[in-house]
Amino acid sequence: MKIIFGLGNPGQKYSENRHNLGNMIVDEFVKIHRLKYKVSFRLNVLIAKLFFGNEEILLVKPGTYMNNSGSCVARVLAKYKVDPKDSLVIYDEVDLDLGDIRFRQKGSCAGHRGMVSIVNSIGTEYINRLRVGVGKNNSGELADYVLSNFSRDEKKILVEVIDKSVFACREWIEQGIEYVMANYNRRGGNGE
Repeated sequence: MKIIFGLGNPGQKYSENRHNLGNMIVDEFVKIHRLKYKVSFRLNVLIAKLFFGNEEILLVKPGTYMNNSGSCVARVLAKYKVDPKDSLVIYDEVDLDLGDIRFRQKGSCAGHRGMVSIVNSIGTEYINRLRVGVGKNNSGELADYVLSNFSRDEKKILVEVIDKSVFACREWIEQGIEYVMANYNRRGGNGE
């Protein structure tokens, strides 16, 4: 079993924010595969299930706000007895240009509070990540920037970014983290 977590904030108010890009990607994955979320009140998540070959994949959206994502992620990993190394966390990254994606196996959270919460809650930094660029914040407060919506021009790029990210997640499921790091982490990497 593998688990993909899409980070964001719950509620319609935040649905199109930069900070909700992880949620948007998981939503697209669910839509493409014609799945439906089920609510787990005990775990405080929305969860959808599918199979790739013989392997069960869970697609999860935490029901907490971004900065408390770790509590949901830890409960889901414990309930399904899944090692963090068999999971992937998708989240927005202000240090990457819109359109860029990068995979990591472990490491620092670079100040991303959702990831800080996860690492603190699960007790290890060994958890796979897909960092998806939302563009650099050149002015103003970071919190205001990540809680802002994408511009009209950015939304045109966003469609491609989400599609590329969903495809990259499928490759992570099928080929593993080393493969996707090698194919997506180089400049302009697109999996080809």
